Amino acid sequence: MKRSPQLARIVAISILFIGLLGFAGLQYKFPPVDGYRIKTTPDARFGQLDPWVHSALLDETRPVSARYEDLFRYFIAGFLAYRSEDGAYAFYPGAPSTNGRQVDGLEGFARTAPLIAAWLHGGRERMIEIPELGEVDLLALLRDGVTAGTDPSLDSYWGDIGLRNQRVVEAADIALALWLTKEQLWSSLDEPTRANIAAWLAQTEGKSRGARHANWRLFPMLVNRVLNDLGMPASDKAFDEDWQVVKASYAGDGWFRDGEHSGFDYYNAWSFHYALHWLSLIDPQLETDFIDRARGEFVQSFRYFITPRGLPIYGRSICYRTAATAPLIIAANRDPNSIAPGEARRALDRVWRYFVNRGALTDGMLTQGYCEANMQILDRYSGPGSCLWGTRSLIAAFMVPPDAPLWTDPELPLPVEQADFEMTIDAAQLRLTGNRETGVVTVRKLDHHGAANPRLKPDDWRRRAAEWVFMRPFRPANRRAKYNAAEYSSDPVFCGCLEPGGTSARVPGYL
Repeated sequence: MKRSPQLARIVAISILFIGLLGFAGLQYKFPPVDGYRIKTTPDARFGQLDPWVHSALLDETRPVSARYEDLFRYFIAGFLAYRSEDGAYAFYPGAPSTNGRQVDGLEGFARTAPLIAAWLHGGRERMIEIPELGEVDLLALLRDGVTAGTDPSLDSYWGDIGLRNQRVVEAADIALALWLTKEQLWSSLDEPTRANIAAWLAQTEGKSRGARHANWRLFPMLVNRVLNDLGMPASDKAFDEDWQVVKASYAGDGWFRDGEHSGFDYYNAWSFHYALHWLSLIDPQLETDFIDRARGEFVQSFRYFITPRGLPIYGRSICYRTAATAPLIIAANRDPNSIAPGEARRALDRVWRYFVNRGALTDGMLTQGYCEANMQILDRYSGPGSCLWGTRSLIAAFMVPPDAPLWTDPELPLPVEQADFEMTIDAAQLRLTGNRETGVVTVRKLDHHGAANPRLKPDDWRRRAAEWVFMRPFRPANRRAKYNAAEYSSDPVFCGCLEPGGTSARVPGYL
């Protein structure tokens, strides 16, 4: 029996209608990200600047301080290349986040600001020469950005800060930059500008409540204490609650658990102990005995993670990898008995040299991966400027002057360069083994359950097609591969890495 043309049309229209309803439902669930299709073209000047910084950092015939001053200049060159005309944003090239273009641009400014501020705090020159770009006034870069970004009457305004909004995170870095330069920048601002800045920062109060990760509680805490120190209004209403959540996440041996499902990862290094360091400097009354003791205990085990050939990396936010040595630098500056400055500086230098030698710096920015850019491991919340959290180790280093022991003491070998080792971190349920001959460190999870080597899901054409249609990131989460392997090695790593010369090293069984 043949269908009538009318019935066929009804069926076709019904299928089309159902399809449109389904598409509309998906668009409601996955709304387009603001500015998703606006792309930044890499600045052509980095065709010269990339090889220059690689040579500058890897040249061990030069003083270490001079090499890292050139690395600083490279990051400032990147910021200048992608900085908005008003100075409040930096729109780097790369894959966008789920937070939208405005927040991605805010990250570009906010995550550079403390690097500039630490440089100035350490007594270095305000006016510096940048290859290909000429002389730059660093203090003016900060002043222009915070002035334009916090004035609600301007188009450059960073926007209001909502509950668990990414601006909460960025506000902490901006507050830290203001504190580090309070004698140079804050003291030079007029009252209306100060009021704008304080009003924007004060919106962070209570805005980390309900966050899955305990480290989020540290951001409004840092803002609160900076505002208090600068003599601006700041309520302590939520501060004590946030502090209790942070302390409740402490498991012992210097390690914090960052959420029920994340366990113990590198956020201990580049978030918890980093933020607690600043909090204890800004507010010495904030249980500094607990903070100092936790940092000292953490460093005693974490120093064994660092190798001349990268890190036994795992967990989320892998693109922050160059920040891993931040707590070692902090400890060497504040308590040299916990780690010698010469060892901490070698840790800093070996990590940066390893990644720079394998493609981690390009186009004025840190790449969105472990070595080169890698969409398989890039979290959807990470945008082009997100990886600048990787400069936190440099921020910790630059806050002290060039004649500090960190920069001048003789270099000392890393633990894995001295002897084989095996140790257990009971609180974090981790076992570390190091091999002096190979320089490899392996982290084994004692509470591991599941497949030995979970595979990374690919960032394939289907995900790319969904991104084009819905205008938002659909990169694979790859949580199992990031957290649920039985062990993670520094060489080779589960997510692969460029070797010098461009050869990609991959791990059999993972990819």
